[in-house]
Amino acid sequence: MSGFFTRGSRPAREDDEQFIRLYHETSRDLLAFLMRRCSTAEEAADCLAETYRIAWEKRDRLPDRDEARPWLFGIARNVSRRERTREERAVETSRELAFAAERSQPVTHPEDSEVIAALAQLSPLDREIVTMLSWDGLAPREVATVLDLSPNAVRIRSHRARARLRVLLTSGDGDEEGDAYDATQPAASRGG
Repeated sequence: MSGFFTRGSRPAREDDEQFIRLYHETSRDLLAFLMRRCSTAEEAADCLAETYRIAWEKRDRLPDRDEARPWLFGIARNVSRRERTREERAVETSRELAFAAERSQPVTHPEDSEVIAALAQLSPLDREIVTMLSWDGLAPREVATVLDLSPNAVRIRSHRARARLRVLLTSGDGDEEGDAYDATQPAASRGG
């Protein structure tokens, strides 16, 4: 192939000068081409830079002068298509994250503030277990895997924490005798 650049027959400096000349001859047209395909001027400029980066890396395969222009347009087209695909994926990911965020929002009903206050009185581990089971919909074995506990320990702690929550929600604070319930203690050491 007798290319625009023929490595070995010309010094590298001459290759650089040829590439610079090609850039000056095509950059405005390529930018206009990309502006019609990209959503912002910044994106078009990024695609233009990427086009010339790729062309520079492939300069040893650059076609003859008459074919170099469409070759660059082909690279620019591929770069803009990849960018558009990346943008579409980013938009879809943003939608999925927004949907997940909406689903994960704590409940905002007035009575829920009581539940949140009661949850705050549980130990951090028990609170995590209860919320993973109730709000996140995980099974006890899944919670056990996440927290590095046995499924049986998750079930026991969950049962005790939920009992504590019931007491807290029905009595107002559940700490009437000043003796805070600790779901980590065995029932025998709590007196029942």
